[in-house]
Amino acid sequence: MTTPPKPEPRADRVSLWGYMRLFRRDILSAQPQRLYRAWMAEFRTPFFRSYLCNDPALVRRVLDERPADFPKSGRVTEGLLPLLGRSVFVTNGEEWLHQRRIIDPAFEGGRVKESFPAIWAAAEAAVARMGIGEVEVELAASHAAADVIFRTLFSIPIEDRVAQEVFHEFRAYQRSAPILNLGAFLPLPRWFPRLHRKATLRSARVIRGLITGLTADRAAAMRLADSSSTRCRWL
Repeated sequence: MTTPPKPEPRADRVSLWGYMRLFRRDILSAQPQRLYRAWMAEFRTPFFRSYLCNDPALVRRVLDERPADFPKSGRVTEGLLPLLGRSVFVTNGEEWLHQRRIIDPAFEGGRVKESFPAIWAAAEAAVARMGIGEVEVELAASHAAADVIFRTLFSIPIEDRVAQEVFHEFRAYQRSAPILNLGAFLPLPRWFPRLHRKATLRSARVIRGLITGLTADRAAAMRLADSSSTRCRWL
């Protein structure tokens, strides 16, 4: 069996600035090969430590069994704050628990099964888009993930005009590399300006505006469907 194609791993030791350049270009090839072979590996810099877990049991413990013992990194929060605000993706502690209790009903019982046809359709569409030859997997996977989100939450495929606009703006947001913001490396007080790039803030505003519009349209459609169902029952 041939080895699947993969990015060339970096040298085992690089400077912090060299790592940042590699990270911005490609997060996978920015990591040394030993990180992908260890059950758990540690990466140290003068500003932070990060850990990579490859042990499935350990991943389950962190994400499912004891999430409160492994709070989200402040670096991740700083990078995503312009886009996500104080949402469940970046919060910790009681704030996160409160938000999880709100969204948990969406994943209980048979609700995930109800979404499976939409997820399956997104997967088939992703396969149909896949070209012959060398393919940029990160772009294809991001495209497929976005399609799943839009089909399950808003009942529209990624080919929809608004969904396409959100996807392309998110790609622009990623390319602006907000995770390299000063606040990602230094413990700054909340009042201190984060100095995010103008392009980052612009993309975040556009995405939030588009998602707000989609949410409002979806809520209006659900109210209309409920109203129609009530009229039918009275008739």
